[in-house]
Amino acid sequence: MGGTGKTPVVEYIARYLQKKGKRVAILSRGYAATIKQEKNSLINNACNDEYLLFQENVPDVPHLLNKDRVKSGFEAIKRFQAEFLLLDDGFQHLRLARDLNIVTIDALNPFGFEHIVPRGMLREPLEELRRADMIMLTHADQCSYDKMSSIIDRLYKIAGHLPIIETVHKPLYLESLKDAKTMDIQFLHGKRVFAFCAIGNPLSFKKSIESLGAELAGFRVFPDHHVYTPSELKELHAEAQRVVPDSIIITQKDKVKIRNDFNTWNFPLWTLKMEISIIKGYEIFENKIDAILN
Repeated sequence: MGGTGKTPVVEYIARYLQKKGKRVAILSRGYAATIKQEKNSLINNACNDEYLLFQENVPDVPHLLNKDRVKSGFEAIKRFQAEFLLLDDGFQHLRLARDLNIVTIDALNPFGFEHIVPRGMLREPLEELRRADMIMLTHADQCSYDKMSSIIDRLYKIAGHLPIIETVHKPLYLESLKDAKTMDIQFLHGKRVFAFCAIGNPLSFKKSIESLGAELAGFRVFPDHHVYTPSELKELHAEAQRVVPDSIIITQKDKVKIRNDFNTWNFPLWTLKMEISIIKGYEIFENKIDAILN
């Protein structure tokens, strides 16, 4: 139900296909689309944080929001001459035939508490993983070797010997909310920071900050896709004032929702910019994608 790293994986694949000279479009359902968007060529009403992320990170890739991905797929082909369509979160969208099903699994919570929503975080039984063509394990660096081995062994028992690729969310740099100035991530080492986020996997974000040598003086979590109200931002600022951090750290998914509120903060506010990186199984990934290209 979120937090597995689908969005950065779609960005990664979009860039990969572009480097191969292919025309790509992203098709999304537009879940929790409540953020008002300025008028442009693709969407004239509300969007969500993931739409804003794609707009910022892969601005030259058309991104269409529509619950009917078949309809938006035809639109992408007609309007943008798209050769390859990427579905951000489409494993259950069975109306649209796929050439490749990639399932992202969060190594920090790989089996969704073993139950389907609302008791757990699964949308369908684990046995449905057999429909996948490839699994990408995310946050692989935040688990022990033994835990990763046990996860992979169980995946093989559930879904047979599917190709499994291991990935990490790699910290790249810090970016100032105020003026887009960038800073090396080593800046955080030994710093006292306050952080907040509204993402599917706040634990991973917390671990990333700590891995960079920062001391967390405070950490607030909001539901995934949450849109901050002015009163909540004031409350967060007041909480930061109580702990007096050197800096405030947020995710890019939070930044795109509060980027117009940079005057709210009396402390330096930085976005921790990250991207997906494959640490094991890159050749498997490449062969699976290239088989479709060829």
